[in-house]
Amino acid sequence: ILNGKTLPQSSFVITSRPRASAPLHDKIERRIEVIGFGEEEIEQFIRKYYGEASGSVADALLARLNSTLHRIKAMCSIPLILLMTCYVNDVLDAPLDTISYLFKSIICLTVKRHFEKNNVEMEIGSFEDVLQLCPSLIKLSQLALDGVLKDVIIFHNLKLSEDDHFGLMNCISYRSAFGGVTGSYHFLHKLVQEFLAACAVKQLPAEKQRKFWKERL
Repeated sequence: ILNGKTLPQSSFVITSRPRASAPLHDKIERRIEVIGFGEEEIEQFIRKYYGEASGSVADALLARLNSTLHRIKAMCSIPLILLMTCYVNDVLDAPLDTISYLFKSIICLTVKRHFEKNNVEMEIGSFEDVLQLCPSLIKLSQLALDGVLKDVIIFHNLKLSEDDHFGLMNCISYRSAFGGVTGSYHFLHKLVQEFLAACAVKQLPAEKQRKFWKERL
């Protein structure tokens, strides 16, 4: 595209991974990068999310982000993660304390919503419940790991139904030049994919886990 061979009439390219495009910067005249939320935007978003009626809840979350949840706060520069943080903090009784708990809660709530949407009654109280009720989540985690290892975030030629990914992936459908309809899949966010990939590594025997990390650290 940048060399003008494909889509020669195009005048700009939009990418969701600007850092990955660094080797191509010498081929373009101008580059604009949209950065995430800063300190003020994070506070403004949280206060608007809870509103004036729940100002004390917003104050409590902001205080915890500034005092003990530094790693979660660093991720809150991503608007979607900040939304998820507010949502998890809002609907769950247990206090938000770790990144692992945040993503486990996101997966639990997403799977629970999937079952409710399809009028299926399932009691989901923990991430372990999800693993027990949704055995195909193991395969989904392996897919996430394969993608991370190969630097793939969009998956083609997958035969998946919504019951296979429980709402943890989005499908992009499009029609080919020959009239057929096909689809590509991606996880709700790359961080969700990376967390599921970590779950796949955790499922490996201890010796294979040690070998995996030894080869990559």
